[in-house]
Amino acid sequence: MSVQRSVLADEAGNARTAQPLVPRQAGSAVRTDAGSASRPSRLARIWSYAGLPLLAYLLGHVLHGVAAYWFGFDWLSADSRIRWDGGIYLGIAETGYNAGPCAQVYPNGPNPDGLCGNAGWFPLLPYLVLALTKIGLGSAAAGVLIAEACALGMLIALRRLLARARPVVTFACLAVAALLPSGVYFHATFPMSLVMVLTLVMFLLLVRGRWVLAGLTGMVAATAYPLAVLLAPAAVVFLLIPPGRWAWRRLAVAAYVGGLTGAGVLAVFGVMQLTTGRWDAYLAIQSSNYGHGVHNPITTYLTLIEWQPSTVSAELVFSTGLVLLAAAALVVAAVRRQATVLDWTLGAVYGPLLLITPLVVGAGQAQFRSHTLLLPVVLLLRHLRWPVTAALAALGSPLAFLMTGLFLTRALV
Repeated sequence: MSVQRSVLADEAGNARTAQPLVPRQAGSAVRTDAGSASRPSRLARIWSYAGLPLLAYLLGHVLHGVAAYWFGFDWLSADSRIRWDGGIYLGIAETGYNAGPCAQVYPNGPNPDGLCGNAGWFPLLPYLVLALTKIGLGSAAAGVLIAEACALGMLIALRRLLARARPVVTFACLAVAALLPSGVYFHATFPMSLVMVLTLVMFLLLVRGRWVLAGLTGMVAATAYPLAVLLAPAAVVFLLIPPGRWAWRRLAVAAYVGGLTGAGVLAVFGVMQLTTGRWDAYLAIQSSNYGHGVHNPITTYLTLIEWQPSTVSAELVFSTGLVLLAAAALVVAAVRRQATVLDWTLGAVYGPLLLITPLVVGAGQAQFRSHTLLLPVVLLLRHLRWPVTAALAALGSPLAFLMTGLFLTRALV
């Protein structure tokens, strides 16, 4: 047992008799006992982990493609994937960060006393796009390529975390992930699929006891999107809730993973200082232009339900229902004594935080875009009967269709 893997086992009792503290789904999907049949071929193993994710990925594209055709757009065109903030991310890659008084940046704007510019967006996606443009790709093509590669990658990572589930259960969970109502952002020039693949890889590293890499992955994720900082408390809870004494090594590992994830946000502030001369440029732009701050989440929720378009309000209700259904699945798993450490982390900490935090930030926050980060709670649905999960995917499909239309027609930012 490696040093990293022994941190929890040593504190839970005798290392030889302690129950495994990593989620069961992190184990291999194929068991090889003495005298058993030979190991499956490499092609079979690749299909085992990539086949179902690829089918789910294509299923999502079919839905978005049909929606694009219905609303008069070409889904295969890179131009169809660039809307509003997606263009800002590409602009950062092309010209760098800038920030200045709104009276100078937008002389006729509604908020002359505020701070304006493109420093209100996180840097990982723009810098990856910039790297690809150095080898000859256009910024639009680079942005779409990154989004699509990460969209497929996140489904493969989700499949790895579902390795112990039956194929029908696995595909039902993958279908929910591929058909999330706000899933169009996974395929656009936004960092949603990028931060999601990093999030799932971090959880995969955590269940395998790879603390060093998990912390580094969390730090990188936190430079992609602000809400990725919530990986810090999730990781700390994951590392501290297993039974056993909180010895200094265990606390140090939790502090390392959580602290390094939080350090990703500090790195963003450093980038802002170097590029704009203001470390708080992101905070100032978001608060002065979009009203971001600390708000009553219930008031925000009711306000959004009242004034948003009905489709967007339905997406909010769907995402709320997803978190509640995941919590119910956690209860079912706990009663059956099947709940894993990751289950408790996702159902009791990560999911609720991802739903509530954007509401606290305020109604100016694009809630529907933030809800793409709820994808990991889909893992909990494996504890339910697969028809329930399949029905949830079917319920989300028409919303995904309509949300794609709103995105393409620029009704969503």
